[in-house]
Amino acid sequence: MLQYFVSTHRTQGQRSNDSNSIPETEVVDLASKSHDDPDHPICGCARSFAGITSRQTTTTAEIVESETTPLEYIDRFHSALVALGFPDDRDTRADAVNGAVELLLVAARWPVGTVVERRGDEIRVRAWPATT
Repeated sequence: MLQYFVSTHRTQGQRSNDSNSIPETEVVDLASKSHDDPDHPICGCARSFAGITSRQTTTTAEIVESETTPLEYIDRFHSALVALGFPDDRDTRADAVNGAVELLLVAARWPVGTVVERRGDEIRVRAWPATT
């Protein structure tokens, strides 16, 4: 089973600058940063994840688990980059592999159901999975 990040509405509103314009459970990537201030009043790039399909942003992501293979997951990132206009070449494939693997390694740190937030270059736990 593969663990990875998807958009979630859970814990939205804990911070005054929370936002989520992504469909629930869309696979997310890190948004590109133009600065390092996660609380910048105009630009939320340093606190956001970006949906790989919608390219919309969210400040929260949740770790899920599925039978998606690592190759299928990487292919989703590659397809998203090509859809954005990047050439379908070795460099784009390498960028997709690097970005996807980085996020898989981070997601493997915590249990499924953990909600995280981005604060600049850090990804932090915002809420642990609910226990039954």
